[in-house]
Amino acid sequence: MKSRVRYVLIVTVGLSLGACRQADGPIPTPSQSRQEDLVDLARDLENVASARNPQAPLELADDLRKYAPSPDEEPAVDELSERTVAALAGIDLTEQAAQRLAHDLWLSVAAGQLSERQVETLQNDVQSLLMAEGVAEENAQQVAAQVGDVQGAVTERPRRWYELF
Repeated sequence: MKSRVRYVLIVTVGLSLGACRQADGPIPTPSQSRQEDLVDLARDLENVASARNPQAPLELADDLRKYAPSPDEEPAVDELSERTVAALAGIDLTEQAAQRLAHDLWLSVAAGQLSERQVETLQNDVQSLLMAEGVAEENAQQVAAQVGDVQGAVTERPRRWYELF
């Protein structure tokens, strides 16, 4: 009888610990003014890709930097801008892809409550989008990795004690 109770207890504890994962955080939705900013950010990405405007890399960095919660996160955001510029050099970026990438880059800087799973999804989305547009896999991975680094810097939601398992 004690053996049966012990096994039931082990199974119950195992299932309970398995359910203690980090809950997904809220994904911010851009306001109307942010939508206009995202259009500007997408235009910066298109200009970077086509090399039409020599100021495009600086404009991209400036536009992303303004979403950083504090100056402490700006170096990580600047690195994201630099990696994105390097990855997009010479790529024929479509308008739709530029808009999606602008949204994903904005999320990586502005979303401070994402769970680890949401960050992984965001990284995978960025990498897949870049590769679909013709960016080399290694460059796409570097941008996606920096998205994770930026999220690590801007996150306001540490893991709770019960989410450590």
